[in-house]
Amino acid sequence: MFKNEFSGKSIIIAIPDHFGLPQRFKENLEFLGFKVCVIPDNMKVKIGFINTIIHVYKKFILREKTFKKIKKTELKLKKQLAVLEQSNIKKFNYALFIRPDLFCSELINEVKKKTEKISAYQWDGLDRFPLIYEKINLFDRFFVFDVNDLEKNSKLLPLTNFYFDDIKKSENKYDVYFVGTYMKNRIDLLIKLARKFKNLGLNTSINLHTHSIEKARKIKNEPITHIDKPISFRDNIINVSQSKVILDFANDVHYGISMRTFETIGYRKKLITNNPLVKKYDFYNSQNMFVIENKNIDGLEDFLSTPYYELHDDIINKYSFTNWLKYVLDIHPNFPINLIK
Repeated sequence: MFKNEFSGKSIIIAIPDHFGLPQRFKENLEFLGFKVCVIPDNMKVKIGFINTIIHVYKKFILREKTFKKIKKTELKLKKQLAVLEQSNIKKFNYALFIRPDLFCSELINEVKKKTEKISAYQWDGLDRFPLIYEKINLFDRFFVFDVNDLEKNSKLLPLTNFYFDDIKKSENKYDVYFVGTYMKNRIDLLIKLARKFKNLGLNTSINLHTHSIEKARKIKNEPITHIDKPISFRDNIINVSQSKVILDFANDVHYGISMRTFETIGYRKKLITNNPLVKKYDFYNSQNMFVIENKNIDGLEDFLSTPYYELHDDIINKYSFTNWLKYVLDIHPNFPINLIK
């Protein structure tokens, strides 16, 4: 990847503020040479007393659950447009929306007026946030990461996740690293693995986020660190880059591959995951990725004792942020990206 590869180009990005994700995008984009305008999503707005009454009526009487979300999105619009107008760039080359269901159509249309090409990536299942369906046609290019969503609109394009390529591999501090939120369907497996790693004498950093006292109590005596505040996206990536093996769990509501998997590709790490979908991709190698099926961890010790198998540079570059961005913005990507079912 080349620093300043997009020198002189400009881009608007609108991304939900999940653990510092907009800043992480901005840093990598600026590393590549872009001038970046970030449309914020984290402004706090109140819908007011009358709208609260309407929200309660619609939610509990009419069983409509989108009113509050729509109203908050509308109230954010004025502040978001002010950010857009403050930019000294009159016409941007590109615009990119991540989770565009969180942004109102009026904002998207205003951004369209100020840019040459506008793309979107819905990295959550379409049916989970049905407001997105009315916005798909507002974009020049619209991507989904769940292959099952492709049949829902002829305009949809396939796209995997990626790894940020402005952060490089570091010297290892941990043997195994994991950070995530408490989920009932995976906690027993996580505890099982954490105990296994401890018995093997491995230096682990296994972190679980929850505000629930009851859930925190369940892991109190386990080799798992309870954290009451999420780790930022940047700090998490640095931790990944400093670990030999990364632990990952699939989310049952999606059919796709997490960013954690692609980070192990970019930073040359081994992966332990319960997502069998990784076996179907070109980056899969059993020496690098241990797939847990039916909670069976037989063979894990052998996996941990074998060295990392170096992937071809083409595979590593294919799933980088730079190549991903070229594909999203239609700037002649070095390698095509596709989803596998």
